[in-house]
Amino acid sequence: MNIKISEHAKQRMDERGVSEEQVRNFFDSNEPISYWKISDFDNSVILVDTVFDEQEFRLVYNALTDTLITLYPRR
Repeated sequence: MNIKISEHAKQRMDERGVSEEQVRNFFDSNEPISYWKISDFDNSVILVDTVFDEQEFRLVYNALTDTLITLYPRR
């Protein structure tokens, strides 16, 4: 899958120690997904929880534009 990664998402990935390779591998394999749902505010946006380096993250992905909007650690 050839997703786009927004500049905002790239900044957040850098701040949180998540590599572009990890994100692209996740979208290629879709594993592991611990939770997902369609956003209550925009039905083109999917919220997905996954784990990178033993830390759980939420990825915010726009399915219409095929773009990772942002990601943040889950608490």
